[in-house]
Amino acid sequence: MNLKSLFSHCLPCWPKRLPDIPSQTSPPASAEHNHRQETVSPCRQQAATGNTREGRSVRQMVPLPKCSPTGMRLEGMKRNKYTCVSICTTWDPNKSSHNIRINDGVPSKLHREPVFQSTDLAMSDTGFSKGIHILDVEWPTKMRGSYAVIGVALAGTPKNEIFYTNLLGSTESSWGWDIKNNKLIHNGQTMGNYPKDKADGVFTAPSKISCIIDMNTGTIGFKTNEKYLGDAFSGLKHKTVFLAVSSVWGDAEISVAYNKGCNPTPLLLQDLSKLALRNRLEFAEQIDHLPTSPGLKRLIADKSIIDLDSIDENTHPQSD
Repeated sequence: MNLKSLFSHCLPCWPKRLPDIPSQTSPPASAEHNHRQETVSPCRQQAATGNTREGRSVRQMVPLPKCSPTGMRLEGMKRNKYTCVSICTTWDPNKSSHNIRINDGVPSKLHREPVFQSTDLAMSDTGFSKGIHILDVEWPTKMRGSYAVIGVALAGTPKNEIFYTNLLGSTESSWGWDIKNNKLIHNGQTMGNYPKDKADGVFTAPSKISCIIDMNTGTIGFKTNEKYLGDAFSGLKHKTVFLAVSSVWGDAEISVAYNKGCNPTPLLLQDLSKLALRNRLEFAEQIDHLPTSPGLKRLIADKSIIDLDSIDENTHPQSD
């Protein structure tokens, strides 16, 4: 199948920026506006009015989750479309607080000593400056306490703080997800909720959390239960970051394991095309109005992972 011709039916009809979608209570459009609408494609007209064929209002439509290059790379790794690498990663005692014990026999597991009025940070022995990497952190929910943060830090980040606090994320050289309160922290400032679509206290991070370090784009994100929660931090390109945690819980034990990664690799054309389309859509209902095949619509909607080569060519008959 000619991939270029397949997408050429979709891309020209979509505006560079999706128009604001008015509510059903918006005032009637002017005659001049109505005349212009008669000449636009059905795809653009659908985006402008915000009404579906079923007559739903904007409030009833289903918002599409954010689609990012990091998320696309994760999907590609899951489908084995990239050559993956494996890097042995453990905790580094030289980059960790003196209140954290790392056993030489099992350097992938740390033990925080029960020290009163102290917050302690640990960092991985491996730094990441290129490629995308998935690191699994096992942190039992009963060993977190009031200040439990996971994220990344640069070399030289403070390793200990008197009193209890969110140490990771308190400086310019660290970025952390407070998994107790679901907040993103950097340079001592709260950057918002995470996951972004969850209100305070609604989401509970499980024992296993995957930290996604994508240095192709300088993005950090997290994954739980095989679901990518979205980009958490950006702007880290050209830096060397280390996986890090900060804890206040006495006798807490936290393990790290390198899951998989891949060297710097450009996104596939299929993924770039999907990303370009998804960034121009706001609601799932708009996908139905794309002038393309049902298989491609399913791919854009994340309803199924389909290689474009497997889409029935009868849905796009080729001209002689």
